[in-house]
Amino acid sequence: MRKVRGFQFVALLGLLFLGVFSISGWLWFARVSDRVLNSLNQQTGQRLPGKDITFDPWQRRLTGSDIRVEEQGIQFTAQKVSVVLNYRHWWGPWFGENVESLSGIELDKVSIAIDPELIAFPLPKHFQRLSINRGSLSITGIDQPLSFDQLTLVKEGEGRIRIHSDNRDGENWSFSGVYEVSKGLLDGEVRLVELPLSSLVKTVPVEVLVTLNNELSASDRFSGTVSATLSLSWDKLSGLTLKGNAEGQSGQLLLSGISADWQQWHLNNLQFHGNDPVQSTAELAISGLDLRVPETLAGEFPVQLMPTLPVVITSLAINDSRLELASGYSPWIFENINGSADVISGKETDSRIYQFSAALANIGDVQLSGQLSGSGNDYAFQLNDARLSGPLKKYSAVVGYDMQGSQFDLSYNSQNHTGQLDISDWQAKKIANSLPVSSIHLLKALITDSSGRAAIPFSLEPGKSRLTERIYRAVEQRVITIVQTPFDYLSHTTGHALEPVLYHEAGKATLTKRSQKNLVSLKKALIERPELNVLINVGVSESRDWPELSRYELEKALLELYAATSSVEPSEVITIPPGVRASLVEQMYLATRRHQKIPEVGEQPPGQRVQEAESWLLKNWPKTPDQLESLQKARYDYLKSETGTASGHIELQLSSGPDRKGGEPVSVLTLH
Repeated sequence: MRKVRGFQFVALLGLLFLGVFSISGWLWFARVSDRVLNSLNQQTGQRLPGKDITFDPWQRRLTGSDIRVEEQGIQFTAQKVSVVLNYRHWWGPWFGENVESLSGIELDKVSIAIDPELIAFPLPKHFQRLSINRGSLSITGIDQPLSFDQLTLVKEGEGRIRIHSDNRDGENWSFSGVYEVSKGLLDGEVRLVELPLSSLVKTVPVEVLVTLNNELSASDRFSGTVSATLSLSWDKLSGLTLKGNAEGQSGQLLLSGISADWQQWHLNNLQFHGNDPVQSTAELAISGLDLRVPETLAGEFPVQLMPTLPVVITSLAINDSRLELASGYSPWIFENINGSADVISGKETDSRIYQFSAALANIGDVQLSGQLSGSGNDYAFQLNDARLSGPLKKYSAVVGYDMQGSQFDLSYNSQNHTGQLDISDWQAKKIANSLPVSSIHLLKALITDSSGRAAIPFSLEPGKSRLTERIYRAVEQRVITIVQTPFDYLSHTTGHALEPVLYHEAGKATLTKRSQKNLVSLKKALIERPELNVLINVGVSESRDWPELSRYELEKALLELYAATSSVEPSEVITIPPGVRASLVEQMYLATRRHQKIPEVGEQPPGQRVQEAESWLLKNWPKTPDQLESLQKARYDYLKSETGTASGHIELQLSSGPDRKGGEPVSVLTLH
């Protein structure tokens, strides 16, 4: 009985010892999670702040939630983490041994933010495979975070990690590549399938937003997708490099009244260099672009408001597109826009050579070409088969006439600031009583050449007003100048020097040599201006023609007197000997002035006496109206014969009377 009781006591002591040992063991085991976490922190140099971190020593699995890690260039957060820690011995976790490797790494709902330029450490070395389920990736330089469903990292040999990421729901993008730890080099391929364009493209420069006092919300004002296959490489020295092609389907941009819709775009031969964006290039092609710009911003278009891309566009092609520039009178609508712009590299700077064509609604066809460089914009445009209608109606009032509906061609070159308006179909209605231009028909005749083209050249002074307004003012001023100085205009445009008068030899019907040339030029100019007619008002000048007529009459009288006193037949007299002529002049002077005496010999030289006598005779020779009339008629007949084949465009008219104001003996030209 005592033996049994002794055994029971020993058993009770054993059980007590075992209980105490078990409680101590469990208390020691309970601190394994802390020892494992501390050991792991020391081994990796990272602290894993979070909550609910536990370790299962039997499965060697460490789990936690709300884990956050921050290092230079990277921020990492995960709602759930699960990882298997592999040790050399089974008792490793209890005795704080270092982890040999990591496996079975699984993370859920992860957020990763990376600044590639600041990353200063390689990826961890202790794992073989890492899987992340559901997360988002934010990279400096990309506006919106990229969400993914699966991110997998697999260690391949020493120093190589294969990375694969894709997204099966919503935003569809994937990446596959290799990271070489020793080189810090990442190479791979990015595939984008209908990824929102707003996540990749910065739409408007900050200074424009400030000017417009408008904040852009990409989610509700910028729509569209991008699909692409791009090769990607990154290292610390070279930064990010992307190469490949991208394209997008229909999308829209809305900003401060600007509306842009497009059907399709292509970005070809993209070469993006993150460390040197200036050297990044691509070729852009857009189809079905429909762009609307309000009147308040039309003056800023297209330079300040064009969307910006992180690359230099070396080639731009626009096809089947439309542009609407709003106007208070009528919008400017350019349809069927097709064109291209190419970057031409020079020694000092790059310039863009461009050419576009479009149909300007309700007006005509437009062609635009030029060169855009840092020093300015040189361009030339042509408006063909156009009508003065639509938004151009407000420019139809010209010098008192409404030209609305007229058909024309218009050209302008900014390099020499000159242009030309060619009118092919005139529609003119008088709208003012007092007109600066006497007749629109005269203007038409002045500018219409032998081919039927009516051209008005013009030049522009530099100014800040709209080009259409400056052209309108220049054309109107040019029209006034043409009709106010028509002979100057004809001289310049036909190349034949013209004057508005024909000068006659005093007292004769013939023209001076200068006016003979003028008449020849006039006839040539009329050939080039077949709709133009000229009225020649044939005139005589009493102050200049009459002295010559008097001299003719005096010489005739002297010949008759000489023939009578010398018994010579008048028909035989050709010249009078100088001495005899002087004597006859003095005799005629004395006979005319009976009470006048010839100065005595010695008081005045004989030559002077004869000159004074002749001057008095010419001045006081009796005038008869028929003499000037005869001279005028002779000039009329002379000009009629000289005009010849041009007589159909030249009309002669006798002036109402002689010019008594001391004017030249001229015939005045009037164009009509």
